[in-house]
Amino acid sequence: LGYIEYHEAISKYLKEERGLTYHEIGVLLHRNERTIWTCYSRAHKKQQERYLPEKTKFQVPVSIFHDRSVSVLEAISEYMKDSIGLTYHEFAEILNRDDRTIWTCYHRAKIKRTKHESTQS
Repeated sequence: LGYIEYHEAISKYLKEERGLTYHEIGVLLHRNERTIWTCYSRAHKKQQERYLPEKTKFQVPVSIFHDRSVSVLEAISEYMKDSIGLTYHEFAEILNRDDRTIWTCYHRAKIKRTKHESTQS
């Protein structure tokens, strides 16, 4: 299996498992439907069989991806730390990433959101 990027995996999951159209996914993620088609197409080329996510006790709302000023991993890291209460280590183990990567993503999200909020005021 090829390595599927986070945004590609999200597009593939929403398309195949939830049966959403490219347009519907685009609306949910605040992305252009052509971008969603591209992400899905790349994911499908890397992994042609259906994407079957592992059962987990965590559910991530699609709404955390609306803010395009943060990356997918930054948004997920922030959600898992602030809303779920996972430690960096716990979340790093789930994603098979280094603790420092999760820490960095979380702090980048906080910095970006602070900058974004200050420009909105």
